[in-house]
Amino acid sequence: MNKILLASTVLLASLAAACVTINVYFPEAAAEQAADRIIDKVRGETSEEGVSLDRLDRTTYREPLLVAASRQYAGLFIAEAHAQGAVDFDKPSAEKTALENSLTNRFPQLKPYFDSGAIGLGDNGLVEIRDRNLIPLRDRNNVLQLVAAQNNDWNALYTEIARLNNHPEWVDSIRRTFAERWIAKADGGWWYKDRGTWKQK
Repeated sequence: MNKILLASTVLLASLAAACVTINVYFPEAAAEQAADRIIDKVRGETSEEGVSLDRLDRTTYREPLLVAASRQYAGLFIAEAHAQGAVDFDKPSAEKTALENSLTNRFPQLKPYFDSGAIGLGDNGLVEIRDRNLIPLRDRNNVLQLVAAQNNDWNALYTEIARLNNHPEWVDSIRRTFAERWIAKADGGWWYKDRGTWKQK
């Protein structure tokens, strides 16, 4: 009887640990693919290979070893937990589509100021004013409003992507991934922040 109780306890502990692992594991590769697709859309570009990234290959989300082992012994329970934790950073919603479109429509108005160095890419996944003096006085208020609106949409998009995947705790990781991919895709001459210091690409 004690052996049965011990085995049951170990199995339940494994199941609980597996579920926790699913909840905290952040699939960086899948996030990068989604970030690249969205950034390309905002910039009005396509991927270098010309391949649509509208849907992700979910095989990029690999299970930790503990989950796989637990699934072998209790497939039904873990299969359900995994289904609830399935990751798709391109999962659609009306709000997500509206935010992407809003970011895309506003970007052409901001691009000249990226090119001039007046604004740059923050290391927080947002746009920042780098040098107000490079913005003509007559345009300054408009640019400030554009930057604020763009940042509001980026913040809302990061939150929506995390919400759609039932992982609100991933917002900071999503933000960090987008920041890294924006900098990687920045045009030559654009400015970006690296650990709080402005650098030019």
